[in-house]
Amino acid sequence: MSLRRRHDRATAWLFMLSSAAGLCSMTTAALGDDPEEPDLLQTDSRAPYVHRLTLYDHDGTAISPDDEPAAPYSPRATCGKCHPYAQISHGWHFNATDASSANGDGGRPGEPWILVDEETGTVVPVSSRGWPGTHTPETLGLTNWQAVLRFSRHTPGGGFGEPTDEIIEDSPEFLRWGISGRLEIDCMFCHSEGQQHDPAEAASQIEKENFKWAPTVALGLAVVRGEARLAPDDWDPLMPPNPDYPEQAGPSLIYDSTKFDPDNRVLFNITRRVAPERCYFCHTVREVGPGSPEHWQTDQDVHLAAGLTCVDCHRHGLDHAITRGYDGEVSPTSQPARATLTCRGCHLGDAGSDDVTANLGGRHGAPNPLHPGLPTIHFSKLTCTTCHAGPWPGDDARQYQTSMAHGLGLSTRDRNDQTPPEIIAPIFGRQPDGSIAPQRMIWPSFWGWLSDGEIRPIPLRTVQKAFRSLPSPPKKDEAAPDVGLSADRIGQALAALQQKRTEQDESVFVHDGRVHRQTSDGELEAFEHPAADPYRWSLAHDVRPATQSLGIRECTDCHASDAPIYFGRISQAGDPAADERPIRVMHELRGDDPVLAWTWGLSFRFRPVFKLFGFLCAGFLACVLAVYASVGLRALLRRARY
Repeated sequence: MSLRRRHDRATAWLFMLSSAAGLCSMTTAALGDDPEEPDLLQTDSRAPYVHRLTLYDHDGTAISPDDEPAAPYSPRATCGKCHPYAQISHGWHFNATDASSANGDGGRPGEPWILVDEETGTVVPVSSRGWPGTHTPETLGLTNWQAVLRFSRHTPGGGFGEPTDEIIEDSPEFLRWGISGRLEIDCMFCHSEGQQHDPAEAASQIEKENFKWAPTVALGLAVVRGEARLAPDDWDPLMPPNPDYPEQAGPSLIYDSTKFDPDNRVLFNITRRVAPERCYFCHTVREVGPGSPEHWQTDQDVHLAAGLTCVDCHRHGLDHAITRGYDGEVSPTSQPARATLTCRGCHLGDAGSDDVTANLGGRHGAPNPLHPGLPTIHFSKLTCTTCHAGPWPGDDARQYQTSMAHGLGLSTRDRNDQTPPEIIAPIFGRQPDGSIAPQRMIWPSFWGWLSDGEIRPIPLRTVQKAFRSLPSPPKKDEAAPDVGLSADRIGQALAALQQKRTEQDESVFVHDGRVHRQTSDGELEAFEHPAADPYRWSLAHDVRPATQSLGIRECTDCHASDAPIYFGRISQAGDPAADERPIRVMHELRGDDPVLAWTWGLSFRFRPVFKLFGFLCAGFLACVLAVYASVGLRALLRRARY
């Protein structure tokens, strides 16, 4: 390492250590990993505690609004005075880098982060939880720093934003971490009552790389001037700004003194029963594309309409290992009560529970669904959400956008119905446990190395460098639809990447449900491979009322020769290659026999005739039995007479 490099790293490291030294000593004393925290304050009451608190900065020093320079408050130092921050950091919303601490093996596949790069045609599901079909940030060449900038606009902090000292020291963005600080868990992201906390402002500060300032500004306690992303690597917050480069002055805070009482305490308007609107910032889903309804035409989840909130079912303890609410969910502490917070557990009860009320079911007054006439095989083959949740299925799956994938909740003029990635729903696919559930789906698209039958993604930066070496593509006709990369462009990119390959690796492009490679004569060849399979995750909301569930009209809602659950088409809107996909209909996605499905569905058309025929046969048999019974009775009477 050069002397200059050592000096720069040492300088930034000193800045970072100076801001963390006091906190580290306090964390060791009060915020250990032991869940039995004897020194933490607690009220043990259902009454909300009034959080009128002294703010502490990242050194553990009390904050006054008159401080010069003013330091941002640290949720870890401030909230950690009474709450076990280290224990909370393992909760589901904060442990994106640690699959083992939330639900054992990562739990049922959920919505991933999606890495999108339009120039290279990249659309990759990203997760560190080990969900099949996803790729880790490390595999894609993303550091923690880059993951924060790409994905943390819709997170409450922690995870990628709080790497260990060792990870930071080995990071190529070592100096930038020293300027921006860590992105700590912002408790007010969820627990703010009303509109005191602005999550969109937090996202704005993350984009500016003002990581440690984000909680303070989002809560409205102060405004920040300057951006960490514009500060030079040798930025010194104690030095006056360079008059020649005022934009490089770095972040500085101006506190709102009216938010402080005479003792320099701040009122945190906190709630335990988090409102759905707080959840919606990260968990909104909307339909887009032709024929999509406007917001006023859609109904909210039937549970919310009845007065429940998200956290009435999605509960957790101090560990913040929130209940996801699906059958078979594994708890990190094996709490049996989680089984009663699923659809079946809440409505029908948990037959294996020793608690009487849990055994009976009916939590929150949930009705006991009788399902008269429904064969019990449906309860083992289908999830409750198959009939009761998500949009009503049609002949074609439809296009949706989500907060995590499309930045819903952030104001922009750039987002439109065609903004990638394209998420398709409802898809009726099989879950890992074999049951059919409504799902959302994306087709992966990425460049990879093929070796020994396995495909591993090429880091995005490598692909981007290869594309920069290609000749400029022809200018697009703005009136024509954007159908993605042309065959010529794909061939050029494969040839450029091929120059970087080893003898064992072959450059390929995963796209459109297939893998594309270049033959020796320069032509593109497509073949099937598991790496090109769509990534799917089950949906649970919005739940429709029983009067709008599948099967409420007739069995033909699902069992018909053209029923969407079997024969609904899967395609991408505006994609001319969609009809060439190896997977085009629901039964193919599940591996069901189409002839059997069609025959079974067709039989339901004649079910009324079968019923009539059955009743006639039963009546005929009843008559025959009555005649024989009459003959037998007369014979018995004659024998009895003689």
